[in-house]
Amino acid sequence: MIRLYFTLRGDNEHLARGELKALLETIRVNVGVECYTMICITSPISNLTIAEDIMSRAGYLKESGILLNVFNAYSERDAREAGNLLEEKRAHISIFKSTVSENAVKTFLKVAGVEHSTRGIGEYRLIFSDGLVFLGVKKFTVNTRSFEERARSKPFKRSIELSPEIARVLINLSRAKRGGLLLDPFAGTGVILIEAWSMGIRAIGVDIDSVIVRGMENNILFFNTNSLVVYGDSRTLLYRCIDHVATDLPYGRAASTHGADIRDLYKGFAEKLSSYLSRCGYAVLMTPHWLEDYVDEILYSHGFRVVERYYDYVHSSLTRVINVVKWR
Repeated sequence: MIRLYFTLRGDNEHLARGELKALLETIRVNVGVECYTMICITSPISNLTIAEDIMSRAGYLKESGILLNVFNAYSERDAREAGNLLEEKRAHISIFKSTVSENAVKTFLKVAGVEHSTRGIGEYRLIFSDGLVFLGVKKFTVNTRSFEERARSKPFKRSIELSPEIARVLINLSRAKRGGLLLDPFAGTGVILIEAWSMGIRAIGVDIDSVIVRGMENNILFFNTNSLVVYGDSRTLLYRCIDHVATDLPYGRAASTHGADIRDLYKGFAEKLSSYLSRCGYAVLMTPHWLEDYVDEILYSHGFRVVERYYDYVHSSLTRVINVVKWR
């Protein structure tokens, strides 16, 4: 049996923790998780493939590996014990958000006799967080270069489109499994569809703007994905028993609503969602903060409840709300 560690993106730790929890649920792993500043550790599990599966899908996780032990950052006795566990007196060292004093870090490393190293996969890790030191061996990292390459190379782009990382988080929060089917009712340039395809998930993308639909089709063809693009209005289209929905609802002047009032659009969508989201399904809806109360009202009136909620700060005038929705 082994324990795993996962490091989180520091710009939205709450969202990263939610993604980790959702991924563990998606791959049906019954494991306890304890989180500290920018790092989570699991209870004992049987094998390392769980970490590999999670990191191959993650958007807001950074790295994962085998946790060897946890020490008190202010204990010289623990520092000597950590040094004795290292076969080589070298480790990649991280200090998360100054949650351990600089002097304590220097003392711990000096007593442990550890020097800095940056070798990559397979290296020892000493991670300082919340007065503790996590000793592990790095095994997996998220391939952010592939995200950047897909975002840069697709032929049709818009300034308001989602980043690949946030698109992956939305997909993961929907608990969509490899080989499963995901619906994006307001798909725009198709970022969610493309990331779903890269994760082994089939997807349907819908948009009401014919120009955007043509651009989305070009993106889908460029990556040769197995996605389906639909030109239509998500307030009227009907599906049968959809288990996973992930979407960024329109808002702001650059969004395509075809003249519809934003509240009416949301209300019509929620009504249609209630006719096709399965009883065990998840819908992940990204909406602006200023519509939070209204979103609560229309979801509740159509029989839904928000089981998880995360906030994503974009700039001073926009904070996005990620609503994870199920039937009441």
